[in-house]
Amino acid sequence: MELAYAEHFIASSSKQLQFVVLDVFGRLRIIDNQLATDFVKEIAQYWRCNTASIAAHLRVVARALQIHALLLPGLGGNLTRAVSQSRGPVVYIITSQWHLDRIHMLERIKSAGNLKLVYFVHDILPCVFPEYFPAADEERTSRTMENAARLADVVVANSQATADTFRKKFGKDRLSDSIVVAPLGLSVAVPREKKVNEPTKPYFVMVGTIEPRKNHLLILNVWRALRAERGVDTPRLILIGGRGWENENIVDMLERSPALQGFVEERSRISDEEMIQIVSGARALIMPSFAEGYGLPLADTLALGVPALCSDIPTLREIGGDVPEFLDPLDGVGWRSAIIDYLDGTSGRRQAQLQRLVEWQPPRWDDHFSRISHVLKALTS
Repeated sequence: MELAYAEHFIASSSKQLQFVVLDVFGRLRIIDNQLATDFVKEIAQYWRCNTASIAAHLRVVARALQIHALLLPGLGGNLTRAVSQSRGPVVYIITSQWHLDRIHMLERIKSAGNLKLVYFVHDILPCVFPEYFPAADEERTSRTMENAARLADVVVANSQATADTFRKKFGKDRLSDSIVVAPLGLSVAVPREKKVNEPTKPYFVMVGTIEPRKNHLLILNVWRALRAERGVDTPRLILIGGRGWENENIVDMLERSPALQGFVEERSRISDEEMIQIVSGARALIMPSFAEGYGLPLADTLALGVPALCSDIPTLREIGGDVPEFLDPLDGVGWRSAIIDYLDGTSGRRQAQLQRLVEWQPPRWDDHFSRISHVLKALTS
């Protein structure tokens, strides 16, 4: 999402655009646009094509170190001074949930002149479901969101569900037009030719960090039961995503359960292109999460024309509409039944979803940035 913003503004507003970096001394410094543009190009290439390449990773690290090295002797611009010297409003867009824990720094910058702060809220799940996150996350997220409610001129939320929760918990006194919903667009591109041949054995896919909130444990237990019933005819399950927090029980099953060996596979470092190829060949995406701030894997999957089985939670209904099959995240029997039905690629149940999918319209970055453009115009007029 940050990459999409960087590329959008480089292409559309380069003359008015400046990038800032939090340096090693905790100061927000303005950096040279060419340096920033080179870094954006490098990291785009890395994320989209070369995440498995150590050399590509080192090139990204080298670019970042180059930027920070140049900031050490004070070569970067001073954001506070730039705001104070500006003849008109300066809009500072924070696209990730950072920096607002540095409240005094931002207060100082805002007090220097006419600074308009636009802050993007991806989710506030640690405040709603603290049991799924490290203990410190709830307090830090709560403090950050309180600061956003107080300092941000506009809060942008990725979904209506996120916006409603933010308003209820932190923004009850905010004006209605100061909280804007702008769903994320999709960066996934449907391949012209699928490089993956028809699989010799059908498979399903899960995309997301391996952690309790994503509910991998339920699906792994379903797979263990399927193995006991079907033996070598059990479908494969591919887990795309790194290992996250408090996942000991999940990891124990992945590493020590004989029933899952050869039928459940982890893929933690793959490029976007590889992910697209894997998801495109799956019988369905499985997304049994207990909570999501947005649920981008669902949107990506539907955009590729692949069916989805997912939890019946507000954010996923907001994205998927009436296309996916929605199940209770605790209904193991229901998930097992759906997986068995979707195992047959020609089943009536799966074909019905494919028919619904024909009418589904993916969220677009053009629509997202159109809304952001209206926000910026209102703040600077």
